[in-house]
This record gives sequence, structure tokens and C-alpha cells, in this order.
Amino acid sequence: MNRALEIATDVRAGRRSAVDATRDSLAAIARENAAINAFHHVFHDEAFERAAHIDRLVAQGIDPGPLAGVPFAAKSLFDIEGHATIAGSRARLDAPKAQRDADAVARLRQAGAVLVGTTHMDELACGATGENPHFGSVRNPRDIDRMSGGSSSGSAAAVAAGCVPLALGSDTNGSIRAPAALCGVWGVKPTFGRLSRRGALPYADSLDCIGGFASSVDDLAALYAILDGHTTRERRDALKVAVLGGFFQTYASQEAWDVALQSAASIGPCEIIVMPEDDMQRVRGAATIVSNVEVAAAHANLLDASDETVSPRLRTRLLAGALSSASWYARALRYQQRFRARMSRLFADFDVLIAPCTPFEAPRFCDATIMVGTHALEPAKHLGMLTQPVSFAGLPVITAPIMREGRMPLGVQIIGAANDEAACFTAARRIEQSFTNTQRVSTET
Repeated sequence: MNRALEIATDVRAGRRSAVDATRDSLAAIARENAAINAFHHVFHDEAFERAAHIDRLVAQGIDPGPLAGVPFAAKSLFDIEGHATIAGSRARLDAPKAQRDADAVARLRQAGAVLVGTTHMDELACGATGENPHFGSVRNPRDIDRMSGGSSSGSAAAVAAGCVPLALGSDTNGSIRAPAALCGVWGVKPTFGRLSRRGALPYADSLDCIGGFASSVDDLAALYAILDGHTTRERRDALKVAVLGGFFQTYASQEAWDVALQSAASIGPCEIIVMPEDDMQRVRGAATIVSNVEVAAAHANLLDASDETVSPRLRTRLLAGALSSASWYARALRYQQRFRARMSRLFADFDVLIAPCTPFEAPRFCDATIMVGTHALEPAKHLGMLTQPVSFAGLPVITAPIMREGRMPLGVQIIGAANDEAACFTAARRIEQSFTNTQRVSTET
């Protein structure tokens, strides 16, 4: 599968048909999905019908849009007109069909992109590993014995496997960034509240963001521009860079920390800011309270659902949220405001902050714990521990995938000030120029 902008350029110029691009994408899904389990539903007929319409527009001299003929996938929590929004939950198999597309899906379609399918995810987005008790685990295309990360697992895996050049995801505590890092693709989580979430099933209303995945910075920037409604003016000046240390170093493997330092150095001179462990653990606690309370409020009806439709793990989380006191929830929200103000002050001195994305590379499904220094970390509980504090601050982040010869990829968080996605994209381009980040993989042997 070619990159998104290459496909769109060729389709708009009449050098390639949207139907051919769609056929290539569907063939890749047929070839790869049995091994990686990325797709929940594939829209064969609808995709070809849409692609044929785009080709007719081109033949008539009408510009179909900047993403003409580009195949894309959407996490299964986005509404798709005429289809039930499953969101990785067996309890939603009989949900009413959506009456309209989610805003993010509609924007991509209006830009000429072709939706080829919806992707698997952790149950109701409550998870970080890509393991789903109802629909199976999404496997990492770079090593199918390893986790893909979650909860936007299928979208990241679909891009990494070359099934689609673009995919939509959502991020509450790290659900775009962790899978992007583990699968070795680019991911963007925008400033909280910047992009429309209409038609995306909620998890935690105070934290949810929508974003997506691509295999290059150019494609990611094109995706973000469509979702945002305008092209981001990227920075051309030198960037002042800092690396988040302390907690972010303690809970990162030596390899993950080294990659963060190398990435920061590729942008420009940098210094290390020590983030105290006690403070960050308080942030994680507050973020967990907010997440649990809000997901329980969003899905309170499932507390009475049968054991067959709601997993024990999800039920425990919903109960934890439902039984949390209002006073602790209010305290967590107040703490969030103080933490956001504290983080925003860092940008008086720096343009971007760099941090490891996950504590370690993609775990194997059999890994009960992974040692990071003297800490034994369970993947399900700790894959998002370095992304969660950044989400709590509401800041924009791009995940840069760093490919390593003979090893699984690692990811780096490029963090900007609120509504300064431009600085994140500028730094991302400089990292991309310094590392080989665009390697394609196949599950074929």
C-alpha cells in the first residue's frame, strides 16, 4: 500500500483509479487480517461504490478532495452511518444502527477518502494491550506473538501491516500513543477539545480525544489537517527542547530512555526536566479516578448486563467508578486544573517536551511482568503509565516511531503547548529525518 498523499496525487491526476487503490487495500486486508485480527468489519461493496464515485468525479474534471481515493479505517467506536457502533463490546452487538457518520469519518469522506472497514479495540476502550475477551487479541504485525497496544489496537496494526495508509483512533490515557509506539507507526493526539468528538462513543468525557495513525509525518499532517479543518502552519525556527526525566526515566527501560534522548538531540540542544515520582503518581491516581467515574457514567446500563456480554475486568472498572465518592471526583478535577497550569508554565521556556511513550517495547502475550530497573511492571496496568500524565494535562502529542535493526520499535512522545500542534509536527519532521521510521512489515512467511 502506497502512502496516502501519493495515492491521492495519482488519483486526482488520473494516473491511478480509486477503485484500484481500494482493491489493493482490500487485498492487503484479506492477506494480513487472519494473522493480526485488526479488522472488525470490512466494507467491500460500499468501499468499491465510493471509489467508483470518486473515479467518476475525476473523469468529469471535478476535484474529489485532498485525500481522493485514499483507503482508511476507523476504530469501531466511531459511528458509521447504517452500522451499529460496537466499540469492542459484545453488549453492543444489537445497538441501533448509526443515523449519520461521526464527524471525523465524515470529514475524511468529504476529503475523498474511502472507508474500507472498522477496526478492533479493547472493550469499550478500557484497556491498553489490544486484548479483547469477545473478539480476540489484535496482534502486532511486526511480531504476531506480541501485543499491539490499545485501545486503538486495530487501527495502529492496520497501518503497520500496510492494509491502509490512514486510520482513525481515540486517545484518553494513551490509546493512540501506545499502539503507535508498539506497532511502529506515527500517531497524533491533539489538544483536548480541539477536534470534534461527535459520533465517537465516549469513555471519559474530561479526557477523550480523537486522532489517528499514518506511516509518515506528511500523511499524518494531511490527516490532521482534514480533521482540524485547516492546514497547520509549521514552525521554521529553532525549537527549544526539554526531555521529561525523573518519573519518565525511572519507569522507562534503558533503551526507551536512550531513544528519547537521541530523538530530542535530533531536534536541537536540550535539557532534562526532573518530574518527581510522587507528583506523577498523584497525577496517575487522579486521572484514574476521573476515567473510572466517567466511563461508569457513560455505560451505567452495563452494570446490569450478563456476564457473557461484559467481561469481569470491565465490570470491575465500572463498579469502581460507580462506587467512587463525588468528593474524590471533584478533588481529582481540581487537581487536574492545577496540573494543567503547572505543565503549561513549562512552555514559557520550551517549545516541545520529549518523553518515552511506553516503558518497554511490545510485550509478548505470555509476559506476566516486565522488569524495568527494579520494578516488575504488568503490561495491562503499566503500558500507559508514561502517556497518562500527558493526557491529564490536555496537551497535544505526536508519537514518533523509532525503528531498530532486529528489534521491536520504540516510541517517543513529542509534546507541545496547548493548541501548538505546529511545534509537534515541526519536531516530528526533524526526528523523521534522523531515523528510519517508515519500514513496512508483513505477516507472510
